[in-house]
Amino acid sequence: MSWTTGTQAEAISINSQNGSAQNTFTSAQAIGPTTGAAYLPANFFQSSLGVGKGLLVKAHGVLSTTGTPNFTLGVSFNTTQGTYNSGAVIATTPATAMPSSVTNVPWELEVVIVCTATGGSGSFLSDGIFKLYGSGTSLVAARCSSSTANPNTGVTVSTESAYYAELVGTWSASSSSNSVTVYAVTVLGLN
Repeated sequence: MSWTTGTQAEAISINSQNGSAQNTFTSAQAIGPTTGAAYLPANFFQSSLGVGKGLLVKAHGVLSTTGTPNFTLGVSFNTTQGTYNSGAVIATTPATAMPSSVTNVPWELEVVIVCTATGGSGSFLSDGIFKLYGSGTSLVAARCSSSTANPNTGVTVSTESAYYAELVGTWSASSSSNSVTVYAVTVLGLN
């Protein structure tokens, strides 16, 4: 680090165990490991210093399908670990077509989340990419962001509440063969 800005990155959370395979669901749900989610205490994005403060979320795992279902992956600020908070989806992919009948193919996610306003009507901009390596020659990639607009628009979420930053997912078709497993989630605080 150059220390030019006097800021540094800090590891807020690095999970210590693999998650279990999540399948047979078509409504959004938390999909990460059951422990070790990144805890953001109330006012983590302080009113005086929160604007411009960010998070880097990096995750990877494996995915399996039957047929060609769509999958949606995102990051949500949940008030209770392991639950889904539909009002605080900070970043999400569109429903993305997955390769047909693959087993345990690797995927990765990288999203930068930046606080643009604090308080009861706080705002976050996020942008990143989800990649799925369907075979030796195919790559499925999708934008993971706070909106589908270009330029990106923010998501309104209070910065005065405590949250767990967690991965959420949704399948378009319920099948025990449509499964996603999260191996690792790392959340870094940026400045």
